[in-house]
Amino acid sequence: MERAVICADIGTSSLKAALIDEHGVVLSYIRIRFADGTGSKTGESWYQAFCRAARKLYNDSPLRTKPVLTGICISGNGPTITAPSGETLLWNAPVPEEKKQRIRARLSTDICAPSLFLPRLVLFQEHFPEIWDASPVVFSGPEYLIWRISGTAVTILPEKRYTGAYWTPESAAAAGIDSNKLPEFVSPGFCAGTVTPAAADDTGIPADTPVYCGAPDFIAALIGTGTLVPGTICDRAGSSEGINLCLPGHPSSFLTDPALLDGIRILPSVIPGLYNAGVLIPDSGIKFSRLKKQVAPDLSYTGFVERILEQPELYPEAAYLMETTAAAVAGGLKKLARLILQAGMPVPRIICATGGQAQNPLWTQYKADVLGIPIEVTASPDAELTGDAIMAFTGAGLFESFRQGAEALISINRVYEPRNIYGSNNERV
Repeated sequence: MERAVICADIGTSSLKAALIDEHGVVLSYIRIRFADGTGSKTGESWYQAFCRAARKLYNDSPLRTKPVLTGICISGNGPTITAPSGETLLWNAPVPEEKKQRIRARLSTDICAPSLFLPRLVLFQEHFPEIWDASPVVFSGPEYLIWRISGTAVTILPEKRYTGAYWTPESAAAAGIDSNKLPEFVSPGFCAGTVTPAAADDTGIPADTPVYCGAPDFIAALIGTGTLVPGTICDRAGSSEGINLCLPGHPSSFLTDPALLDGIRILPSVIPGLYNAGVLIPDSGIKFSRLKKQVAPDLSYTGFVERILEQPELYPEAAYLMETTAAAVAGGLKKLARLILQAGMPVPRIICATGGQAQNPLWTQYKADVLGIPIEVTASPDAELTGDAIMAFTGAGLFESFRQGAEALISINRVYEPRNIYGSNNERV
């Protein structure tokens, strides 16, 4: 009988979940938007959304024969901070002006500078002082949901080189954070325990089902697109957009001109020894979505893009946004191409796209035409969920590594070949 895992990813506005089998086939899928309003995007709303999703995916599944449920795996956004009581400070929550100066003072030492989490932890402590004092531990988003389901408190560290971006006992102490409130680090794919009887009642998932740790959604997407081998590249495009390149080592080991790193973020890969180079295009998807709601609320996204391409004069602002977004992606690829050449690697001949934007075929074709390079979309365009499946099956022992899991579970649904319709602009990166 086939084995499968329930995979869930906590987004900023919704929870996406899927039942994925050991071959990477999405057997069922659901997306649950969090309710609007103050306090709606709390840990409790995540848990309720997951309970609904689990019942729909597994207990209400239309499948004639249920697969053997190998486990659950959860990824999500960060650095989001959540208390056991459910109060949540999202990764993108603004810092009130009156708190900025105090927070800067607490993080003024050099040892705190690399951390992405300490500023959020300090802000949470400042914003919810009573809750902070009453909480024995605090979590990031996916770890909260893992705790609600399994009863085990952990912090997922993508790879040991990320420690500075999280915290050390020394950096936490320098920021005035009690490190006893911060659960111990574990690796993606770690089994945090099993579904508790209470969670089994809430979700319909059998008690004692293993619960595996996913990763931050960024890492899960890189795993789910197979961006784990030097020279592979993906375009993770949803509300915002990031073009990511896997490098054989840190650029300092091969780069002759440090200026080539301008506008590029370098982070460790989940694969030891490798690195990821990324170019961020903030709010590309959000801007397009807002504009569509304003000028064409009754059209689907695919229909809106089709109308823009056929009659750009009807929606000049949208046509301009499409053009500038594609140009920004092209600019990002050219920046990464310079790193590729410096590293002595061949220029990638294809890009893997994932995220909500990748589910719009006309938009993806337009990008391929402008970039002059083929764009492939995986069978599951929500790569975070495929990444979760890879991490869970690897943690369960089905695969020896994430790379092996990616090779087995990732399949390509469609390749968008560039058409020579933009003249001299259609240049391969």
